[in-house]
Amino acid sequence: MKMLINTQTLKATVLATALISLTACQSTLEGVTDAVSNLTGDSIHNNFEGKYISQPSIAEYKARESELSGSGGVISYSGKDIPEAHIRQNHVVHSPALNMYLNGVLEKILGQWDGNPVNIQVQVVHSQSFAPYADSLGMISIPIGTLNNIESEDEIALLIAHEASHILLRHHDRDKVVQENKDNINMLASAIVMANVAKDTDIVKQGDRRTLKYNPSEQGSENISKAMVYNAVIQTISDSVWNTAWKRTQEDEADLLGFDLALAAGYSPRANSHVLQRLENYQGKQEGMLTAFWEKKQNALSGALAAGDFNGLGEEINSFLAEGLTTSLGAVTDYFQKRHMAPDVRDENMKGYALRVYKPEIGRRVDKKSWNQVKSQPEIYETLESYKLAFRASNALSAGDIAQAEKLALTSLSGSTKSHPYMREVLFDVRLAQGDKKRAMKNLSYIERWQDASPALFERRIEHLMKQQQFEEALAAITLAEKTFGNESKFIIQKSIALSNIGKNEDAIATLEKCQSYSKHKESCALLKERII
Repeated sequence: MKMLINTQTLKATVLATALISLTACQSTLEGVTDAVSNLTGDSIHNNFEGKYISQPSIAEYKARESELSGSGGVISYSGKDIPEAHIRQNHVVHSPALNMYLNGVLEKILGQWDGNPVNIQVQVVHSQSFAPYADSLGMISIPIGTLNNIESEDEIALLIAHEASHILLRHHDRDKVVQENKDNINMLASAIVMANVAKDTDIVKQGDRRTLKYNPSEQGSENISKAMVYNAVIQTISDSVWNTAWKRTQEDEADLLGFDLALAAGYSPRANSHVLQRLENYQGKQEGMLTAFWEKKQNALSGALAAGDFNGLGEEINSFLAEGLTTSLGAVTDYFQKRHMAPDVRDENMKGYALRVYKPEIGRRVDKKSWNQVKSQPEIYETLESYKLAFRASNALSAGDIAQAEKLALTSLSGSTKSHPYMREVLFDVRLAQGDKKRAMKNLSYIERWQDASPALFERRIEHLMKQQQFEEALAAITLAEKTFGNESKFIIQKSIALSNIGKNEDAIATLEKCQSYSKHKESCALLKERII
């Protein structure tokens, strides 16, 4: 006989845990203004003689040996224990020709570094933004939006050299501002998913055994889908927003070292002004996009809570979000508007440095011809154009023009990109907007390289498989996600539920025990384990 245990207390406790985890970062949100004000500092451009790369302060990094040391230009996340908040949020753009070209530029740059070699790699991601960023493992991610906006290889080289300099100077070891801000974004999407998964999971007793039975409701699945849609919106801009938030001194150091490396590789100093002008134009667009994102996140979370009949908690979280996120948005806007952090001031400082140290090189012309030749190659041209169309489709969908979004999304499916995660995600969203869930899910089956997909798209896939009671397939998807992102905590609750549903209760319990080592999930997993034993 199957007996269903009353799980209202379980669900309320799990949801309360989500609230606690959100409230725990309230101090971070409320303190963002102070943190942002600490990003500033005095310019270092006039504090030394000669080239920056030759200064004694750089010698330490030239001699340093660390986990980043080495060569080969291949970064792997498999087997790593990367915190959930540190994993990439974008899709990777698979284009062998484009990757070969960009890593060739990186190789020229690193060839000018006269210190111990550091293993660095370049990849392209699906963001519409302009600013590239580097992670703590040595991966430089260049948004495809950057490549659609620059005009020369000189610009590409200076961008890559700047990000490589952050890695060479080990800036990730010294700065946590970036991650604290990204945590606030990712925490919200996780809270929505956690609330709905918990709401639709019951404890079932069969004889003397208890298992976790996942029976997703239509409303719960809809809330999770909305959360993932909203999360996808911010993915196209968030990483570049937070990852460019280096402290002033670190930004100056990367400007100077990157400039030295790029010019030593033969590139034109004139391109630096072009890069910074594009960055200034991009930053000016951030406030509106961030405001829209916060509003969508707040509405999505409120809806998820209301669906779970936890209205009291819903009001409390809603109040917290309204106050905390407004504070955060204001601080970020203020950060980008500070005059001394503006790209035009950085440009002025670098022009002064070039006049002092690089007078002979100032006459070098920017070479637009070589980049035009590269991007006219069939594979690269097709990739760049397809993503332009997909971005336009996504923007049309956000504006409510479903017909135009469908037209653009279908046109973006070129020969080399039709199986890319982002192309299929956009069409997935279009079909959902049309109310055709079957055709929406069909798009996920066309993705060939799931290792290029974002965590949010993996979440959609896993949720769909679990909803269809395809728990073996869900476990396979979770295993691939763990390998792809070097992280086990992202889907650990879903993993324990899937294991329990295929009769592997001991493995489910072991997974929940491991889950308790992650502070974000600790109380939820402890409660699930207590109920299942």
